[in-house]
Amino acid sequence: MSYVWPGEDGWPYPDQDGELIDFDNELDDDIVSLRASPAHLFDDLDPLERQVISARFGLGGVPIRSMKQLHADLGLPRADLRQALGSGLDKLRMRLA
Repeated sequence: MSYVWPGEDGWPYPDQDGELIDFDNELDDDIVSLRASPAHLFDDLDPLERQVISARFGLGGVPIRSMKQLHADLGLPRADLRQALGSGLDKLRMRLA
């Protein structure tokens, strides 16, 4: 039995096809990329949705905040914060689907 070490071809799975090299630069990098970067994920969000999601989940170096803390910080009704969170998460789900 032969062993393959990290850094060798075939690690962690046997390399059947080899490395894909696009010498003619014909591949569209946006199509090849399966996941959008976080900056692009938030492009479709409203500023309030972006702020609530970032604070609620601690994204971008923002400390994690509860909905009660967001209510106190922003002075907005909790229903508006829930609405912004829900609609923002729906937009992100649609973007990743």
